[in-house]
Amino acid sequence: MKTITQELLDGLKNADDIKAFLDLHEQDFLSQSLIDYLNELMSEKNITVAQVAKNSGIGEYVYKIFNGERNAKRDTLVAISFGMHLTFEETQLLLRIAKFAILDSRDRRDGIIIYALMHSLSIFECDDLLNNDNLITLV
Repeated sequence: MKTITQELLDGLKNADDIKAFLDLHEQDFLSQSLIDYLNELMSEKNITVAQVAKNSGIGEYVYKIFNGERNAKRDTLVAISFGMHLTFEETQLLLRIAKFAILDSRDRRDGIIIYALMHSLSIFECDDLLNNDNLITLV
C-alpha cells in the first residue's frame, strides 16, 4: 500500500503541469500550523501545558513555544513529544509540520530516540540511553 507521500512523489514525477497537480492535490499537503497541531494533540491526549512542561524536562520554555513566542528546535519538539506521550507516528508528523527532518532509524541517536518512543519510555529514560552511548541528550 502506497503512502500519500509516495503517491505525491509519483504524481510529481509524472505531472505535466505543476499548477494543475498542486490544485488537484491541495487537500493532501500539510497545511496545519505547529501550534494548531500541538493544541489538537493536547486536546486528544487530555493533557495540559503544565504537564507537558513537567514531562518534557524543558519546563517553562514549553509555554513560550505553545504561545508562539519562541520557535522550537528539533530536539525541543522531540522532548515535547515525550512530554505529551506521543506515538512515534505522531512525533514524525509533528517534526514534518515544523519542517524538521523526521527521526531516521539509520542514525544511531535517532534510533535510540525511536526505541524510547516505541517503548513508552520517559524523556529521562531516553536521555539515560543516549548518555550511556555517549550521545547528545535531549534535555
